[in-house]
Amino acid sequence: MQVTFDDFKPLSVTCEWRYKNAFLVYDRTGHVIRDLSETFANIVVQAAAPQQTAFTSDEGSFTVEIGGCRFTEGGFDKGERFAKHCKDFIGPVTRQLRIEVFTRIGLRYIARKEFKALDEARANLASMQLVNLTPSKRFNSSDSPTELLYRWEDEAIGALFRLRAESIDIKVNVPPELRGHVSTVDKKIYGLTLDVDYYTIAPVELDQWDAQEWLLQKLRIVRKETDGILQGGK
Repeated sequence: MQVTFDDFKPLSVTCEWRYKNAFLVYDRTGHVIRDLSETFANIVVQAAAPQQTAFTSDEGSFTVEIGGCRFTEGGFDKGERFAKHCKDFIGPVTRQLRIEVFTRIGLRYIARKEFKALDEARANLASMQLVNLTPSKRFNSSDSPTELLYRWEDEAIGALFRLRAESIDIKVNVPPELRGHVSTVDKKIYGLTLDVDYYTIAPVELDQWDAQEWLLQKLRIVRKETDGILQGGK
């Protein structure tokens, strides 16, 4: 059965920016959050330390560190909303921390296609025949391959493509005083997880980079290249 990009349900999409140590993070993280509160709704700080602060809003989750920052959105639309949120996030960060050059910009897309059993996910992965190997048991393992990984890099750009058949435990423990009102969750999900990381290698100057334009372009490339790989390397 041929699988396409759209067969995978989006779980999260993340943009990460890395830069040389921005020591102003010790003094100006509060200013960053104040500026972001004008654009993002219901910001809540989850963890705060001198070198790293994590916080959430209705739109997604954020991390600001001495050497980098990132924004993650759960689920996904066609990309316009995510790209705008990234632009609205990175503006205050670069302004307050006085960042002019990124040492790395990464776009990471994670999605999953669910199956009724782990064996079905493994069989689906093996049936793709994305490498010139017979999908048989090797290294004295009792199972067929569970993961496929490719990486491409040149002087300017890199990409990592990963497919993994796996089982995921979902457990939600309910406090004793709420057990009569809320059900405890304890179940397994079986699926084929798609994980694509598309990133820059060469430095990127802030004044030569537009978040929305770059992200929308890279998201289109991720979709196109993923479909090509899943269809047997077309």
